[in-house]
Amino acid sequence: MLAVDAALPKLSVLNMLNTKYFILDPAQPPLQNRYALGNAWFVNSIRMVENADEEIRAVQNFKPSRTAIVDKRFTDEIAAVALNDSTRYGSIRLTNYKPNKLTYQSKAKEDAFAVFSEIYYPAGWNAYIDGEKVPHVRVNYVLRGLPVPAGEHQIVFAFEPAVYRTGETISLISSIILILLIAGGLYIEYRKGEKPQV
Repeated sequence: MLAVDAALPKLSVLNMLNTKYFILDPAQPPLQNRYALGNAWFVNSIRMVENADEEIRAVQNFKPSRTAIVDKRFTDEIAAVALNDSTRYGSIRLTNYKPNKLTYQSKAKEDAFAVFSEIYYPAGWNAYIDGEKVPHVRVNYVLRGLPVPAGEHQIVFAFEPAVYRTGETISLISSIILILLIAGGLYIEYRKGEKPQV
């Protein structure tokens, strides 16, 4: 048991994925992972790498609670972020969870960079800070990262794929056309009934 507890802090990938429990023996209760990082946290440094290959190699040996590893193609999105050792002492917590909408509350004295233990999927997920859409980036090869300004803020990740909105619009137009056709058919039948019988 001591060997397992000593190994858990070194399992950086599982900790950043917020793995809360491990089952080593099905006959025993699961072991709780005290080192799971939670739903979101602030880091105090960003390590830029050349590409996705370097990014996945870098996650094999790093401290996710302190450092975010970012592919350099996201440089523009995080260019304004200046971090220091005190940055990570702000707070960020998940306040509402739905499969298509995640809401967080953040509080930091300085501009910060948050890592979210959610899979990065840019095709449909949008990030908002206090209702304003902002870009988010891939960090640690699989997670989401977001620069967060100083102060108290509400952060929302919402799943809003364009194909869903297109389908919704097509469905609405089709329903309107169907209602108009039914109303037109009923009106024609009504007019036929009004004609005098000879």
